[in-house]
Amino acid sequence: MRHRNDLTKTESRRLCLSLLHVAIAVGIVIGAVWISASGRADIAEQWWVHQYFSPIYSGNTVLDVFKNTFFSSALFLAFALLFGFFAVGQPLEIILLTCRGVGIGASVALMYITSGAESFPSVLVLVLPKALVLSFIAALSVREALKLSGLLFAFLFRDEFPDEKTGRTIKLYFIKFFVLMVMVLLVSVMDSLMNYFFMDLYQLN
Repeated sequence: MRHRNDLTKTESRRLCLSLLHVAIAVGIVIGAVWISASGRADIAEQWWVHQYFSPIYSGNTVLDVFKNTFFSSALFLAFALLFGFFAVGQPLEIILLTCRGVGIGASVALMYITSGAESFPSVLVLVLPKALVLSFIAALSVREALKLSGLLFAFLFRDEFPDEKTGRTIKLYFIKFFVLMVMVLLVSVMDSLMNYFFMDLYQLN
């Protein structure tokens, strides 16, 4: 029976993660349609739109690329961690995740507007791998935030008093986000190196 319960929990976590990736996919579509419909490449000047997913707008040096990638991803994790302490923060967490997808969709659309089909190698090598890894990290962070928000919601609105494990849960919450931040740091390093070695795939305008 215990094995069956563990399996159910695992399946539930996988289902939750899959649904969170759907939120990212919705954001990607929104971002791509928004930029394509507007036809305005000047939106690229607003970093919160493309979120530095595009190599064209990530920076002119290796240090710039590292700084920008890490900054945008660390800021996302900071908001996700904070929203986890809101009992009714679930909508904010989903919106935050969707906005992450908007950055991916907007970046790809901006690259196609700027360079057309010639941007395909850049998207394939420099955008897609980073987007996949950072999307997974984002989904993991929001899943943890949703769990903590649910715990606080039950405490405030359902009279479900926290047990002795609550302190351990919050401690693990911070540890998990620390691990995710380390992962973001590694991704940022790899992104800067990839941009350095494959800088010939794109041209800065």
